Amino acid sequence: MALPIDINALVSGRRVESSRIEYKASWNPESCIHTLCAFANDLENQDGGYIILGVDEKDGRPVLPPKGIDPDSVDIIQKEILRYCHFIDPFYSPRIEICESEGRTLIVLWAIAGTSRPYSASRNVYANQQNKAYYVRIGSSTMVAESEVLKQLFDNSSRLSFDDRINPHADVSDLNASLMIEHLKAVESDLYQLASDMSLEEIAESMNLLGGPEVMRMPKNVGLLMFSRKTQKYFPEAVIEVVNKPDPTGENMIERTFRGTLQDQLQDALEYIGNSILCEKITKPEGSLTSRRCWNYPYRAIKEILANAVYHRDYQVNEPITVTCTPQYMEIRSFPGFDWSITDQMIEKMDFKSNGYYRNRRIGNYLKELQLTEGRNTGIPMTVRALLENGSRKPVFINDYQRRSLTVRIPIHEEFINLDADAFEVRERPSSYRTRSRLKEDIINVLKSGECSAREISRRLGYSGVSVSLNNALQSLMDDKVISVSGIGRATTYSLNRF
Repeated sequence: MALPIDINALVSGRRVESSRIEYKASWNPESCIHTLCAFANDLENQDGGYIILGVDEKDGRPVLPPKGIDPDSVDIIQKEILRYCHFIDPFYSPRIEICESEGRTLIVLWAIAGTSRPYSASRNVYANQQNKAYYVRIGSSTMVAESEVLKQLFDNSSRLSFDDRINPHADVSDLNASLMIEHLKAVESDLYQLASDMSLEEIAESMNLLGGPEVMRMPKNVGLLMFSRKTQKYFPEAVIEVVNKPDPTGENMIERTFRGTLQDQLQDALEYIGNSILCEKITKPEGSLTSRRCWNYPYRAIKEILANAVYHRDYQVNEPITVTCTPQYMEIRSFPGFDWSITDQMIEKMDFKSNGYYRNRRIGNYLKELQLTEGRNTGIPMTVRALLENGSRKPVFINDYQRRSLTVRIPIHEEFINLDADAFEVRERPSSYRTRSRLKEDIINVLKSGECSAREISRRLGYSGVSVSLNNALQSLMDDKVISVSGIGRATTYSLNRF
């Protein structure tokens, strides 16, 4: 079973937090079993981790090039891994992958968060197999859980993250192979090369998107939210609503609702906001040789706040994420509010310290792989920095008194207060905006009249040139086998497949 991420990125520590990777120069049963137990317990809700055999480490970082494992010993090590896994209670075994990196053989143990937590393991796997302890991962270290940490482990184990739970009302066929393959390609996963020869269920199993008994596998919520064409069937309010309200009375108000998978609606909403709402003012102070630029709202700040709302919202609450734009501010509202472990003083100082429990860790990991969000409490500091660099004021965080919702208010840059609409530059006319799904529908309608080049499709859709969005939409339609391409260079044309 292939890893869901590029082995070279894993070995070098890219795209996966260092706390989720343990490097071992060789197979060490006791140390590996303790770490496997810790990853399975997933105290910090990080979706488990990886042990890489054949890579030495120094100060927590891999020593490259890798040392490698003797290929002749691989079979023996695999059998020993499974034998020693019986010293974890209840029984737990990782997914084992044999990989090549820089000409060396590596064994990767992919330890996903266990569904029967908490787990304990023998303190001494060689002598006393009955004397067990609960092991956890604190930062980059594996240790025995005691006192308060042990209580936290049992508490966390009783509340399996919603996105990692199976959905008993859904079927494996509700997942979409093309969406999964598209994600694997985007994150340069080794699994991408194999996926075309795998069944839908095999791809979903490889990405840890299924659960339940072997005789009746069911999709997990994360799969339905991110890799299904039926996301809103199971989560009707898992949408993003953007309201542009230029007048308090509601006159000339424009509303848009973004649906589809979480990553698509997030990207579509950000693209719409970037094209239709964000604008730049360029001034040249008298006596200065350089111009001064500022935005009404910096894109990086909006991206961080909206992505965090998608990451941390409660998908069991039937309320959408809303973005409201007025002449004075932009507000992003989501459900619920901050956890009670974050005090009012922390909110006032914008000094947010996580209590170690992340809602929707699986969703967060996929968004991080797509570089749509950050982790480790970096989102708010990055937002504040982007606002200050733009000359804007800091955001305001508004919780209701029961913390059932959170509103992040971003004041408009003072240069845009009471500014005439013709006094600034908009990056692209709002009329040229199309959501990703709408763009693909329009391409199909164009091709119904016959094959066309990308430039001809662009012209018929009213664009001045072939944009990145158009190219991405064409590629997505080809991946879904809706359209075909023929010719090379300027002679390349696209045609609609007939079913």
